Amino acid sequence: MATAPTALATLSDLETLATSHKYLILDFWAEWCPPCKAIAPLFTKLAAEYTIPNKLAFAKVDVDEAPEIAAKFQVSAMPTFLFLVDGEPNGIDGTGVVASGGVVAGPGGEGLQMIRGADPRNLVAAVSGVAELAKKELGESGEVSC
Repeated sequence: MATAPTALATLSDLETLATSHKYLILDFWAEWCPPCKAIAPLFTKLAAEYTIPNKLAFAKVDVDEAPEIAAKFQVSAMPTFLFLVDGEPNGIDGTGVVASGGVVAGPGGEGLQMIRGADPRNLVAAVSGVAELAKKELGESGEVSC
């Protein structure tokens, strides 16, 4: 079952999705942003391929329509992909992600917190890494995966 990214319009929408999923990958974008439009199909494809109900979700945040969400995470450049664990940008295993000017580590320099810019290679590597973490946790908890 293919799943499209969820559109978030309010902090309440974010909270609802974040509390129902351990991992959440946010795409901060704008209608006027050509790189955002260029990478959007890849993000949608990754969401369809890697979403795991109640474990890993994908969401899009239009910064012009939901400025309070962008402000909460101090996002000022588009596109920005933010990786949340338990609702917080704590950093995830960044295996396969190439350190570059657009890659931001989590607190204390651990893991990957965000990717700024439309870098398909890093986005695919980061998403597949998060998906592997989520699948591993599913296996350890005995839950049935989709």
